[in-house]
Amino acid sequence: MPRPITMTKQMKQQAIKDFAAALDGIKMSDGKLNYSKNFNYKDGDATVWLTMEAYHKIVTLVTEFANEVGWHGTVQRVSDNEFIIQDIFVYPQEVTASTVNTDQEAYTQWLYELGDDVFNNIRMHGHSHNNMSVSPSGVDNIHRQQILNQLETDMYYIFMIWNKSLQVHTLVYDMARNILYEDTDVEIKLLGVEGLDEFLANAKTKVQKLRHKKGKPKSCNNEQLAIERYSSYRQLGLYDSYNFGGDTWGC
Repeated sequence: MPRPITMTKQMKQQAIKDFAAALDGIKMSDGKLNYSKNFNYKDGDATVWLTMEAYHKIVTLVTEFANEVGWHGTVQRVSDNEFIIQDIFVYPQEVTASTVNTDQEAYTQWLYELGDDVFNNIRMHGHSHNNMSVSPSGVDNIHRQQILNQLETDMYYIFMIWNKSLQVHTLVYDMARNILYEDTDVEIKLLGVEGLDEFLANAKTKVQKLRHKKGKPKSCNNEQLAIERYSSYRQLGLYDSYNFGGDTWGC
């Protein structure tokens, strides 16, 4: 479920009230007190659209690089909870099979060389996890916290992790609406292929998984099957060990 990013005055008051209630009658076996409270919104998921150009670039990066690779994306907000990733840009980086690091001087120079239309709309960071799961690492969590600390109250930012199986981990920080969307709170769609949903639904009515029946097939012929297998084994020079007509090679 979507969650708040910052504590509102009402949330603080409710947390204090709940904490005070939790203290009543509490017994501590080790002299320590641990307390946690979760905040979330009941509904209101987000949609992240990918242009075909952005999608093709991401898939190319993820599938063609043996090491991790990182990228930025330009994003446009089209409604309260809808965003379009328009294009993808690869920045200077040093990578290994499991890390992406930037040379700050080269990265800063790269940013300066971007046009204003690109620079002002960079609101997305993505990277690959190759053949690993898309769960964020400790380094990933530190990185997104650093970016979150720099966001103004009217901004938004999207984080994505992809792997070669095209699994995706997604975070959307919407500071303007104080909402954090994560994974199941986010629907990822491609622009220009809206008809695929109808195509897939139709295809599912025609494609069925084969169910194997127990027992021998009605068309089974032990003698014919034995002859066919004997012929095959004879060609391989293995007929001496073949139990012609035996139960082992029957249907």
